[in-house]
Amino acid sequence: MRIALLTDGIFPYLVGGMQKHSYHLAKHLAKNGHTVYLFHCHGADKDSSKLELFTEDEKKNIRTFLIPFPKKSYYPLHYITESRLYSKAIYNALLPLLPETDFVFAQGFCAWELLNRKQANTPPVVVHFHGLEMYQPIPSVKSRIAAYFMKNAVYANLVNTDYTISFGGKITTILKELVPHEKIWEVPGGIEDNWLTTTIKPVGDKVRFVYLGRYERRKGIPELNETLKKLSTESAYPFEFTFIGDIPDEHKLKSPSIFYKGSISNENEIKSLLSQNDILVSPSYAEGMPISIMEATAQGLAIIATDVGSVSTLVNTNNGWLLPTPFPEVIALAMRSAIRDKASLQTKKENSVKKIKEGFLLDTSANELIRLMEQHRKR
Repeated sequence: MRIALLTDGIFPYLVGGMQKHSYHLAKHLAKNGHTVYLFHCHGADKDSSKLELFTEDEKKNIRTFLIPFPKKSYYPLHYITESRLYSKAIYNALLPLLPETDFVFAQGFCAWELLNRKQANTPPVVVHFHGLEMYQPIPSVKSRIAAYFMKNAVYANLVNTDYTISFGGKITTILKELVPHEKIWEVPGGIEDNWLTTTIKPVGDKVRFVYLGRYERRKGIPELNETLKKLSTESAYPFEFTFIGDIPDEHKLKSPSIFYKGSISNENEIKSLLSQNDILVSPSYAEGMPISIMEATAQGLAIIATDVGSVSTLVNTNNGWLLPTPFPEVIALAMRSAIRDKASLQTKKENSVKKIKEGFLLDTSANELIRLMEQHRKR
């Protein structure tokens, strides 16, 4: 097949779950002989036009189109306006290729203009909004106002697309309220099998927790900080905590047991840091299917995470703690439980690797996407 993959960034030039998903999907499609028209943008200080991250064989099947993302103007809801402009630029570049394209796979708002201009001969379009965070719990008034307008923009895309993707769990429940059931493809996310560890670190005297991700209010960092401040005063619960991500200085705690590694895009470095820990903590108010949870699970970490988005498909009592809310007292309860029962924690760590092997590898996920696109493309 010839597939147009539209995305607002490729990992590691831009960091995020959508960017990682786009990168791995492009690799898998190309590796399996499909032609990929890759439309993407990148950070201003990075040159991704050379496609250094793809093998020579993959490059033979990938044709890249670098579309600059409109310069950010810091006014309310600028992202919606800029996303609409970005989709127009993609459409203009994609238009000559549409007659030979079998399917369009669009991340987020990237197909907005294409969907508005759909014609009888337009190839089928599947749109993936990942977390649909605007339909999930929102922790601030400002974010709730923005979410109102984001919902309108998302619906404008979903109402015109041929298909949309859910990672499962609560994401499917949200989508069923927005589009007909037959438009929903439920396909779990996945990661490459080279993330699977062969050695699971034994739990030591101190349980080692880690947070992996960027700083956003919905990620629950303030609640996590409150938890850590409280636990740091409880000598019966010795622990260490490492943050991997761009945590602003004003949100960093000063403690000999809390460490900040900054933003890291090198996957081998991320693997090395994760493997030194026992539990990933993800106290989010809203998520899709977090790459960070899949990566930590594959590295043999137990998981403490809020039951939002598709998280429940990855985390249960066998490999972690699924929290009803990201409130500090709830997070603290799970962390204390992990520290008290190290034997149970070790079993959860081992079950995490099994969980990924059972159904969350990239080959399984990407093959299902390919099957669905082949089944629904126009002949």
